[in-house]
Formats: sequence, structure tokens, C-alpha cells
Amino acid sequence: MQKVRSYFKEHYPLLLSFWGPLLLMLGYFIFRKMYPFGTSSILTVDMGQQYVDFFQFFRRTLLTDPSNFFYSFSKAIGGEMLGEWAYYLCSPFNLLILLFPGKSIMAGIIVITLCKYACAGYCFGRLLLKRKIQTGILVPTFSTAYAFMGWAVANQLNLLWLDVLVFLPLIILGLLDLMDTNRGYAYTFWLAALLFINYYMAYMVCLFLILFFAWYALTSFTDVKKLGKQVGLFVHRSLLAAGLAAFLLIPTFISLKASKGQYTTQTIHFKWEYFPPKMLTKLVLGAFDFKQMPSGYPNIFVGSLVLFAFLLFFFNRRFKLSSRLAALALTGFLLVSMCFEPLDLMWHGFQFPVWYPYRFSFLLSFWMVFLAAQAFNSPTSSPKWWQIWGCFFIEAGILGYSYTVMKKVSYLNRTVLIFSALFAVATLLLLSIKPTKTKNLRNLCLYLLVLGELVANVCFSLNNISYLTAKEYSNPSQALTQDAQSVHKLDNSFYRTGQTYSRTRNDGLALNFNSGSYFSSALEKAIPDFYGQIGNPDGDNYVSYSNGTLISDSLLDMKYFFNQKDSSELEHKSADLNLAALTEKQDLNLYRLVKDNVYSRIYQNPYASGIGYLAGPSLKSLPSLYDDPVTYQTNWLNAVTNTWPTTKYFTAKNFNEVVFQNTSQTINLTGATLKRKKANADAQVIFKFVPQTNNSYYLTLGTGLNSDNVSLFIGNRPLSYYSTFRHTTIVNIANHAKGQEIVITARFKKQTLSLNNFVLYELNNPLVISKLKQVQAHSWQLKQFNNRKLSGTITVPNKNQLFTTTIPYSQGWQAKVDGKAVKTFKVQGIFLALNLPKGKHTVSLSYWPPYFNLGLALSILSLILIFIPTLLKRFLKQN
Repeated sequence: MQKVRSYFKEHYPLLLSFWGPLLLMLGYFIFRKMYPFGTSSILTVDMGQQYVDFFQFFRRTLLTDPSNFFYSFSKAIGGEMLGEWAYYLCSPFNLLILLFPGKSIMAGIIVITLCKYACAGYCFGRLLLKRKIQTGILVPTFSTAYAFMGWAVANQLNLLWLDVLVFLPLIILGLLDLMDTNRGYAYTFWLAALLFINYYMAYMVCLFLILFFAWYALTSFTDVKKLGKQVGLFVHRSLLAAGLAAFLLIPTFISLKASKGQYTTQTIHFKWEYFPPKMLTKLVLGAFDFKQMPSGYPNIFVGSLVLFAFLLFFFNRRFKLSSRLAALALTGFLLVSMCFEPLDLMWHGFQFPVWYPYRFSFLLSFWMVFLAAQAFNSPTSSPKWWQIWGCFFIEAGILGYSYTVMKKVSYLNRTVLIFSALFAVATLLLLSIKPTKTKNLRNLCLYLLVLGELVANVCFSLNNISYLTAKEYSNPSQALTQDAQSVHKLDNSFYRTGQTYSRTRNDGLALNFNSGSYFSSALEKAIPDFYGQIGNPDGDNYVSYSNGTLISDSLLDMKYFFNQKDSSELEHKSADLNLAALTEKQDLNLYRLVKDNVYSRIYQNPYASGIGYLAGPSLKSLPSLYDDPVTYQTNWLNAVTNTWPTTKYFTAKNFNEVVFQNTSQTINLTGATLKRKKANADAQVIFKFVPQTNNSYYLTLGTGLNSDNVSLFIGNRPLSYYSTFRHTTIVNIANHAKGQEIVITARFKKQTLSLNNFVLYELNNPLVISKLKQVQAHSWQLKQFNNRKLSGTITVPNKNQLFTTTIPYSQGWQAKVDGKAVKTFKVQGIFLALNLPKGKHTVSLSYWPPYFNLGLALSILSLILIFIPTLLKRFLKQN
């Protein structure tokens, strides 16, 4: 027991720095009844729609299928994965996920979140102790303020970013030691680790390191020679860090050129993004809610003590005037960066963030806590009376300004302003106490007060956020898992699988099937471009294969479909597992039912062509065509069957009757803009038609018909379709419905409604099926396959045919025909293809990340440059 007491007395600052944040956040998770402590979950926004699926993918790759590491066909229609690992999955904390299978992964995410908060506090405490900036109870005071900064709380749902809070203090500690001792590689290794774990956050840290180094070099300046040596060491060790991570950074950079790099902002506006004083509202408690996610102000909350001590740093004469002025310049640069567009873009790699603006604001918070801890490290630290009053009036100004804009800012209310004022006043009262005999008691009270304020900020902020219930995650996951396992038992060949219900766009990634949908910040631009042409929803970072036709289903090898049962079929089985429909899919009437599961059915598409097939040479020159998916798919099938552009498959049809209610009328529907007659009354248009055949019928919907503008119904139920899209989509509304009246109702959500590209089409099913059978007859017969290697045979009956796949083109794919390497090329702006001579051939494809070998060589060289000099010195000393 005595040893335990002695250990705690010696190490309690770091113990509290670790366990304080962990236990405080654990208490909040229990309070919110998050799984496993209740019926809620930690999943919200991207955590629920994206990251949890990546964690499932992480488990599967490490435990069962390492071929996923470089490439995966669960990424939309296929894509490289090294860049995804570099952005999402390289955190060492993710290894904890291996301990949490199935729905328990929600608990695993909570464990990882708690560990990152705890390690952030510990590492900052280590920086304070090692640099002798703080001692005693003030170490966990500032460490907890750092771990619980407003940026961390607001971005808790972006769990992959929180690693930067763990590694930044270690990087700074390594840099400071390097500058003081001129030796050591701790800085290099910690920076390399962050570059490996998350290059995006590391990029921001690298920019900050330049500023931080300039400040510290000026602070410690004695002569030019010393400064030159410091600059040389800083550049040398930084380049070595980049070299150590080059094996991942270089192929990731190549990947980014095809994905995020395609969206780099070309025009920069020299303007203020908002009125800068609005940033002050982020210094009060609870300055976060859902509205701050897509667009908002930088998250810079650090608590009253840190704010006041930070301000007092600039008046503390213990620090050289040059140091304080340089610190003021650095602070000003960071503040301007958070409201001036060119600098904001620079910090984000010259791309405006999609949601979560000002992602680099953690750097200002770190800087504030770092300076605050230095300003408050004197044994006799006690601000003068005029400094106390100065801080009081500054806080009063912040709260006063926040009160004046309270009605315009969603997260502000009287309660948070009152509590902010109470904590600020209490902090100033404690700071005004002379730290003589009462110093330890005062500092303990400051610690407890800081904990209280930080917990209050967590509660006010996160109580503004709603989370998925545990069942909202586990129920659809349970159904999809059953479907995925069933289809794997039915068929062990290569194929893609469509869905008429889903949990997220990354279901396939999470549950090991090739779904055709995907959501990622590193999605190659060619994929959403292609989806936009075939009438499926797309965005800069997502695609959804929810709007397939008989043609696209078959040419993309969508061999199976998961289809939800409706609620009436589930009443005797599970009333609480009602799977929401993602899309209309009346073409399932053409497909064969192969499995009837508890919550869903699985259908097989008998016309799926396989992942590779022969095509006519005209496919090489197939033109891009947006907002006309019918023509594009017609041209695509004709080019594949060598009949382009002669054969017609779709026929535009008229509605039998159109009823206008409280809206202007028109004869020509397509392209018309309808207006409400009575502004406050409901308005709708009813479209009726009776199919004359059992063919497939489709509606094309222009962007004016998304869910922001209209509610669509089929019969007396909502029309199931993906409700957000930026190009014209196509919806399958009838099949085998000859003689049955189909009624489509469009209810206005605004005063006007645009019917752009609103057309009803009938597909000539017998003709299309005959063409698809031709494609099947000359398809690639795979003998071996995984995510990196595919090999099979194909017979070419005639000359002037090309072999095309529906694998997205990449430099990483290498092709061999009958054992000999051949060149590949791109068709349709996306797909991998190659030329084949007449006859039967074995075609093999293998994938290796472009420039991975170069990056690996640079990493090995960097290791040699680090260790060889050290080994030589030891050898020379021994001899």
C-alpha cells in the first residue's frame, strides 16, 4: 500500500492527466445511455454513416481478407484502398476494434474515443513536465483543458482526427528538445507517425510547425550561427520524417490526384468569410450544434482559466518582448486564417471542406493552452489587480456581444451565457487570491473548477446532438449480414450485389459484398462522373447504386439484389425491424427469387454479364453525356454489342391523364415550371398512366425534383427513391403491370416546381434481353479471383473487338494475355480495357499500388540515414 501511495504521489500529475479525461467522458457516455450502458449509441452523422463501416472493414481485412488492403471491389465498383487506409484506418487505436465483433463495435468505438481523450491529456501533461512548464496539480489542469478543447468535443464524431491531439504534444516536445540539444530523433519519429496515421491532420501540423519553429527560434535566438544550425536541423529532421512515411504518402498522393485533387479550388477570393467578431461566440459554453457541422465558426473553446492565462502571457515580463510579440503575430495569423478565405483554403489543402469547417482550429487551441501554461508556471503566479479587471472586461465583452447576437446564433441561449459568466467570475476570484500558503488549495480549486467548466461544455455541446439508437444500427446490420452470408453460400463466383434497402452507402464495405455504393472523402472522381451519366445519385464523395435499369444492372454485373420485406410481412416475426426502402425496383419481377430470409428476399439477375466482356471498337469513342441517362445507356449497350448508334431501346410515353391542383397548368410537362396559385394552400400534380405491356417503365427526374422541392408518391405511399442528386436520375416505377393504373403524385414543397427532365419511358425488354444474352455469350469466365488478382478465359470470335471490364482504370492494374504483358487503356472515361486478337485467351489482371515501391525505397533510405551515422559513431568509439 505504501508503494502505491508513493507511486501516486510521484506520478499523480500524469495519472490525473490520463484518467481525468477518460472518466469524465465515460461519465457522460453513461449519462447519455450509450451502448453498452443503454439504448442509445455513439453513432451520429459521419460516425454512423461512414466510420463505423470502415471499422468493420478494418476488422475483416486484418482478420480474414488481407487482399482488401490495396484494393477492394466493395468500394463502389472497385477502387484502390491504400489512400483510404492512410486517411481513415491507420490509427494504432483502431487495433482495439479487433476485440469488438458485430454490434459490440459500438462499444469498441466508445473505448477508442475514451483512449484518445486520455492519451491526449497524458501526452500534453508529459510535454508540460518534461519541459518544466508546469508541476503538481496544474499539470492535469491544463492537460484536461487541452484534451477537452471545444474542437475535440465538436469533432468527437470525426474520431480519425482525434489522433492529432495525442501526437501534437509529442512532436512539439521532440522539436523543442532537438532545438535545445541539437541531437535526437524523437521529433522525426513522432512526426513520421502522425504522417502515417493521418496525413490530412499532419499536413496542418506541418504548416503550424513552421510557425512554431520561427517563434521558438526567435525566442531562443543568441547568434546567427546557432540559428542556422537550428534551421538546418529542423529542415533535415522534417524531411526525414516525410521520408519515413513515404511508403504510404507517395501512393496516397497519386490516389489523391484522382480523387480529392480533382476538386482543388482554382479561383481564390480575397474576402472575409464572415464578420470576425462572431468568432467570440465560440468562447462560451456549448458553442456547437448540428447547424455548425455543414457551416459554422471555428471551434476554439478552451475554458476560462486558459483564456485568461493566455491573455496574461502577453503582459508577463518574465518572457522577452520579442517572444511575446512573435507569439502575438502567430496568434494573429491563426485568427485571420479562420476568417480570411485564402488562408483558410491554404490550411485545408486549397479545398473547401465538405462540412466541418475550420478543421485546423485545434492548432489555435493548442497554442493557447501552451502559452497559458507557461504564463501560469511561476510559484507566485497571481495576476495584478488591473490584469484581473482587464480579463473581467474582456469576458464581459465576449458575453455581451454573444448576448446581442443570441437570436441569430442557434447554439446561444441565456442558460449557456449565465453558466459561462459564473465559471468566468469564479475563475477570476480564484486567480485574485495571493498564492502564498493557500497556493496548493487555490490550485486544487482551480483544477476542480476547470473540470466542472469542461464537463459543462461537453454536456451543453453534445446535448445539442442526437445519436442513432443501438437498434437503428444493429437491426438493418443484422438483416444485411444475413443476406450477405446467404448470397456467399449461394454463389462463390465474382459478382456485384444491388440493394433496395440499406443502412448506409458503405454497407458492402462493412459486410463484405460488392454493393456498387460508397461514401468516402477519397473517392476517385471518375466514379461519380460515371454514376451521374447512368442516372444514379452521385456527389464529390459518394455514389449510390440505387437507380439501376435492366441495362445497367446487367452490364455492371449486378447479379443479386437484396430486397426488404414490407411491414405487413414482418408482423409475426419482428415488429421492430422494419427495413426502410431505398428505391423502387419493379424490375425484380424479371429476376429470380433465390432466397427468402426472415427480413428480406434475395433475387438473382439472370442477365448479369460478368465483370469483363467483348465490345465493339466504338466503345473507345463513346461520348460523355450528363442529364440524359436513357441515351447514355442506349449508346453503351449499342457500343458493347457493336450496333451503336442505330438500335433504340427506350420509348418516351405520354401520361394518360394529368391533374393540376392549385397550380398552373401546361400541356408540355418536360421542362415546365409550375407555380402555386394560392400561396398558403397545398399544391400538387397527379400523373396517371396505364402500361400497355409488361415491359419496364422508368421515370427520369431532373434536379428540380429532389426532396428539397417535392414529395413524390406512387399510389397512396411515398415513392422510394434516393432523394438528393445533382444529375438527372432514373426511377423504375413499373414492370409486369400491364393494364394496371399507375398514379404518381408530386406535392409542392415550395412556391414553384421545375419538371426538368421529367419523362416517362418504356423499355423494350425482349430486345434488351436478347442483346444482354449476346454480351453474356462473350464474357470473361473467371477461374481465380480476389481483390487484387483476377484470371479467366475468353474467346474472341472476330477481329476488331476489344476486351473491356467494369473495373475502374488505374495505373496499378497490370494485364497479361496468355502470360505476356499487354498495355491497358481507358474506355467510357472510367473502365479498364485492352485489345485482344481473335481466338481463345487467358486474361489475367493484377493490382499493385502505383509508386508504392518508390515510396518504400525512400522510407528504407530514410531509416538508413537515421541509423547508419549512429552506428558509425559507436563503431569508431569502440575502435
